[in-house]
Amino acid sequence: MSKEKFVRDKPHVTIGLLITVFSILSGLSLGIVIYNDVKTRSDSDGDTVPDNAEDRAKQPLFFESTENLLSFRSYGTETTPTGGNHELGHNLDILHGGLSSHLEIRSSLYDDVSTGIPILEFGIKYESLIEFVDANSNGFFEPVVDTIVGETSLINMVRIDFGYGVEGQPSYYSGYSTIDGVFKVYFYTSREHVLLARQVGLLAPNQLKSYLTFTDYSPTTSGLNLALKLSLSSNHNLVFSSSGLSVEASTDNYKAEYEWYDWAITDGTNTTVNTTVPSSSVPSSNGVIYLNFGQFTNGTYDPKLSWHLPYRNIFNFFDLPWSYIAMGSIAILMVIVTTRVVRKIPGRVTYEPAKLSSKSKKKATKAEKRIPSTLLHRVR
Repeated sequence: MSKEKFVRDKPHVTIGLLITVFSILSGLSLGIVIYNDVKTRSDSDGDTVPDNAEDRAKQPLFFESTENLLSFRSYGTETTPTGGNHELGHNLDILHGGLSSHLEIRSSLYDDVSTGIPILEFGIKYESLIEFVDANSNGFFEPVVDTIVGETSLINMVRIDFGYGVEGQPSYYSGYSTIDGVFKVYFYTSREHVLLARQVGLLAPNQLKSYLTFTDYSPTTSGLNLALKLSLSSNHNLVFSSSGLSVEASTDNYKAEYEWYDWAITDGTNTTVNTTVPSSSVPSSNGVIYLNFGQFTNGTYDPKLSWHLPYRNIFNFFDLPWSYIAMGSIAILMVIVTTRVVRKIPGRVTYEPAKLSSKSKKKATKAEKRIPSTLLHRVR
């Protein structure tokens, strides 16, 4: 009787090896999480944007503020094959000259800030609040069809708030309001100090979030709808999205995009916001949009402006999601450590020599004769 040979044809990893591997991974990931947390607290220029975030984004941030102007600037040194060193840059200006001019945002993207000549410019102007009768009840303000009952120009606004990285506030935030306090606009960039509206997350250094607030609004005539009129301008053609929820101006690797939403929070509930965009397909560098809020008393709404410069996207080891890697590896390690391997309890079986039939002429071998009938053997 030949002995059966055991063949290991499946991969085999010991529990000890698994514990060692996931212990090293857990320790490494936790160490990097702690390191990133310490570096995040380092802010040498005092703009509340961590130094490591600025280094990775290649966007040091600078702010200047006067009575009528708030400027947010960024630049990054790059090396080009032919031009040598130059300064990619961006200027974002929020302008308001008291009660004599409109609130306006101007965004300028530079290939080289030393020339002072922008590659791309994009602007947004808060024009007016329009009260109108929706003649065809479609929820959209149509200047040719609908009747305007009242229009309030938004030149009667003053700055009511400004912050510069104070007590956990974002890098800068600024607030403007009409004299009666009915309509307010707040701007945030780089980081938000609160989660606004639908709990939007943190902002990148190349985003400006505006937060519109209507407080105790009452129309001149009952039953009128309200629309906010915004003027858009650029030194390149404006391209509206197919959904009518964004517009962008771009050239090569430079792009500015203004985004809004089809919802708002009015009187404590989510409501639909229809947006009237230019219907002409002819390319233009100027346009007007109307955000239609319908009828309400109190409301909030938060569009966003973002821009893109051709910064090199260099992979950084520390940018990996180490917090998730740490939690996952620790969870797997705990499962491995607490898992009990169930083994089969050894049993006993009696082996008996083969019995030869009376008709068989074959005799038992010497090995078979040496196996006693009471031999006990463990099951493998």
